[in-house]
Amino acid sequence: MTIYNISTYIKTKTDPKYIVYEMELYKIDDKGNKVYALKSTGKQNLQADKRTSVHSSLDISDPENTSYILELNLFHKIGNDEYEVLPEPMTAIIPLKGFLTPDKKWGLSREFEYNETTEKTQNGHVFIYSVKVSFKSRAFEAKEHPAGDPLDPFSKEEIEKGLLLRLAKVDYPDQHYAMLCGPAAFFYCLLIDRPDLYKQMVKELWESGKTKIGTLKLEPGYDCRHPKNFYGYNKKGGIYSKISAIDWITLASLRDTENSFFDFDSPDDQIPGITPAWDLKTWFKKAGAEIIYEINTKIINHITGPKLTLKDLCRLNSYVREDTHVVMLITSRMFDTRVPIATKNHWIVLADKLKLINGHEVTEQTLLTELVELTCFSWGEVKDHLLENTTLADVMKYSYAAFVISKIP
Repeated sequence: MTIYNISTYIKTKTDPKYIVYEMELYKIDDKGNKVYALKSTGKQNLQADKRTSVHSSLDISDPENTSYILELNLFHKIGNDEYEVLPEPMTAIIPLKGFLTPDKKWGLSREFEYNETTEKTQNGHVFIYSVKVSFKSRAFEAKEHPAGDPLDPFSKEEIEKGLLLRLAKVDYPDQHYAMLCGPAAFFYCLLIDRPDLYKQMVKELWESGKTKIGTLKLEPGYDCRHPKNFYGYNKKGGIYSKISAIDWITLASLRDTENSFFDFDSPDDQIPGITPAWDLKTWFKKAGAEIIYEINTKIINHITGPKLTLKDLCRLNSYVREDTHVVMLITSRMFDTRVPIATKNHWIVLADKLKLINGHEVTEQTLLTELVELTCFSWGEVKDHLLENTTLADVMKYSYAAFVISKIP
């Protein structure tokens, strides 16, 4: 159990003697309830150095790499009156460790920034002061249908609608036509483990074009935030987006941030989107998860391409449980006969154990000719994706690597 000293800095040109804040620190459980590390501080005066006072947290048992949401509401003080100046409180992600170290990599996912102008007018002998607060515009815009266009995919309304469906688990991250199955696997696990952080990351990326969870920083470039060829046209002339806006904001941002030599600026991009095992593992570790077990994930394995054995598959089965994720590299030909060549090109996340079609678990004594089923996350769905009459031998033929991680805290 640990008590943390909670405080933060507000970047502002306003004289701090006119600013009053109210702050709390929490995460949200699977029932939508706030779990507090710091309950509301009540209204407090901002200090002269533009920092809040130091507030002691509750006694916390979570590991220090657990991420929380720091919420800050601001009020402008005029005489004896205080006026709320934000349409909604400012929020940012921070791991508990961020309150233990000055190292900025563990700090807030974004700065708390407040800008205002005060206008003075006169009505007779009465002076009237009006405070205008400025806010940053959104960060994402499609070149074909920019802001104001009826088909604008990144409008606030479309993002909020997409988030509502996503958080209700009506759908899941889906790369559609883009080469983003690695980021999709990461954000699927985040959605399952910490939907509150998933929502916060979408919000921060849309608003400012950057976010952070743990030490995993996402800051896509201009071209990624203004994608081209975002839409396609069917044979009847109908228009469709090649990937949903909420998935481009998350999946493409992660891939573009991590790409060293290529921009990821279109759903049509191929090579820049391929995710090697070491990248995907690093993302999870930076987000706070731990690698529990791995097989065939080294660079040499990626080149030589050994396949998973029956023993490997049974070992992975033993890790399919509530407190872990099993992430596996396969060829998408396992799910789709239209894929011409079997190559290591698709990441999935197991949602259940590999089983026989009668529901019995696969063992090392199972005949390779037995028909099997595999419920997993892939392409935006959690279901049995295997083709009809898939045998255990087929699964072994098309499976290459895997790793097991703890939940994202």
